[in-house]
Amino acid sequence: MKLDGGTGEVLWSLHYASPGAENESTYALALDSQGNAYITGRAWVSDREDEFATFKIDAFTGDILWDETEGGAAHLDDRGLDIDVGPDDNPVAIGLLQNADASATLMVVKYDGASGGIAWAVATQELVNDQTGDGWVAVDAAGDVIACCKTWGGSTSFDIALIKYDGDDGTELWSEVYSIGTAADDPADMVLDDAGNPIVVGVTAGDYLTVKFGGVDGDPLWTSTYEGPQGWYDMANCVAVGDQGEILVSGFSDGTGTSWDVATIGYEPEFGAENWSLRYDGAENLTDEAKDIFMTAQGEVLVAGYCYSNGSGMDQLVLSYDNDFGTGVETTPAAPARLAAAPNPFNPSTTFSFELAAAARVELAVYDLAGRRVATLLDGHGNAGPQRIDWSGRGDDGGRLPSGAYLARLVTERGVSSRKVVLAK
Repeated sequence: MKLDGGTGEVLWSLHYASPGAENESTYALALDSQGNAYITGRAWVSDREDEFATFKIDAFTGDILWDETEGGAAHLDDRGLDIDVGPDDNPVAIGLLQNADASATLMVVKYDGASGGIAWAVATQELVNDQTGDGWVAVDAAGDVIACCKTWGGSTSFDIALIKYDGDDGTELWSEVYSIGTAADDPADMVLDDAGNPIVVGVTAGDYLTVKFGGVDGDPLWTSTYEGPQGWYDMANCVAVGDQGEILVSGFSDGTGTSWDVATIGYEPEFGAENWSLRYDGAENLTDEAKDIFMTAQGEVLVAGYCYSNGSGMDQLVLSYDNDFGTGVETTPAAPARLAAAPNPFNPSTTFSFELAAAARVELAVYDLAGRRVATLLDGHGNAGPQRIDWSGRGDDGGRLPSGAYLARLVTERGVSSRKVVLAK
């Protein structure tokens, strides 16, 4: 379906059913420079069951310009999972082919955008365990292709696997398997920054996981994790790159008496320091989850997902945030207290400010970029209304802290809000 961006009017819609009218599903969509849409997923083909299917849709009419299906020799449950379009307007899709022994083969296919012909295809055995896996693909500015999937590491449980292919012929340029100890590292999304560095998000040991890799060699550049106030299960589902290179992550995180909440985090791109974090809990304190995140041309961060309510079940949810690279301001209700700091950068002192909608227990602390708590500014009861806390740049031992960046974190019953502050020389 194509909608008018200004009015929301439906410009065209397309319904596709295979001859058997079974199991058609779209898993991903991407646009070329002319606005034509490429979708990948699965479609039923007679005598071959579900096939890895890719379609090109005309931008103006919604007509199918071409379709291609690929399948494994076992003719079982095959499907496309993700798709991206390169600078040459040729799409690249990733998918899984189910094998007869219930294992699966990872397949990456580059198509000719004009005709739908296959430019190259690479099938990798023994990288994914079975057809329940997932995969992501992205094309960098040079036209080279990076694929990501979950792989089984044995003693290290599930790990993150990355492969970079030459965009011209599919030759493997490098591969990387990433693991944190013995905990399961489960990817959920991948994006490339402007330099072609892949950023992967997911979950490790029950916490948000964000890893930035080098696009040239696949080496990990930094890793950041996020644990919600309950310390239970938190998972990052989606990632985007902002107009200043900032890394935007969202998903779901256990709250204090609020079930799962939408937790959205902004990281600075060079070292992965947390610039800000904001949590959203729906009106009925039930499950809320982010499924996608995006930054508009105006710098507005949009988070899409769902929230549960007792009356209507699962409802669509869209959150809008201002993003001044570390100044997250939620424009929807039920937000946590927003932490501000001025001046920032500062020397010799700064003032933290926030407002409590009601009296509550409050903790305000400052951490260095290694995650060590260096100063506790408030830990106790806070009255309703505006709050101001001065900080002179000294640690809990009374000594002056070194100049540099620090992370101030405000924790209340409504959630967590963070602010990066810089102690100037």
